[in-house]
Amino acid sequence: MLLNDSINKESPLPLYYQLKELIKKEIEEGKLTPGEMIPSERDLGERFEISRPTVRQAINELVNEGILNRKKGLGTFVAKPKISQQFLENLTSFQNEMKAKGLPYSTKVIEQKEVLSSPELESVFGEGYSSYIFIKRLRYIKDNPVVVVSTYIPKQLAPDLINADLTNASLYETLQLNYNLKIQRAQRVMEAVVASDEDAKWLELEKVSAAMFIKTTGFLEDNRIFEYSLARYRGDLTNFTVNLSI
Repeated sequence: MLLNDSINKESPLPLYYQLKELIKKEIEEGKLTPGEMIPSERDLGERFEISRPTVRQAINELVNEGILNRKKGLGTFVAKPKISQQFLENLTSFQNEMKAKGLPYSTKVIEQKEVLSSPELESVFGEGYSSYIFIKRLRYIKDNPVVVVSTYIPKQLAPDLINADLTNASLYETLQLNYNLKIQRAQRVMEAVVASDEDAKWLELEKVSAAMFIKTTGFLEDNRIFEYSLARYRGDLTNFTVNLSI
């Protein structure tokens, strides 16, 4: 970390803000790279002759903005840039969104099996189905695990889905092309959660890490529910964009 620029103590700009902008400049110019540790609060304070609370305020703001992240007992590091996703406002597949962004992606199918109905599934789909195809997938972007998603599809709607190759194919496209399902809309509910130990393992997160939990209920043209998905996204690698208009 070079930080060749200095802090101007005669400037009306607060000292913490000047330090914050210096660190951001180092990152933007590639002098500090993702995963690299920045100097300690003490070292920065001595380098610029400012107090540790001032340094801490600058670092706290950068952490809150997702530019830096702290690792307990290790230090503060440059965060990996987040990937913005628009799937909250567009009903599209993961593959199609990544292709549109020009990002390399891949999918690992963890489980693909038939499961019996349960009270939870009946509360979503009703009592008309006795079994479902359960699919658990891990999605990667740029070789980083980004989301683990568990999906339930009524077996009656897609009898042979258990044999489908969903490593390279879109689930939505498979349902539409192979089973003539007319997908119309989806309802998504999002909340911040602490990743479970299992999710942390798949997403390569430290324990007690934040994740974004998104529950999707998909509907066909005739208003039947065809999909129930539970996805957990890495909070340090993704953010979500929603465009609103009046």
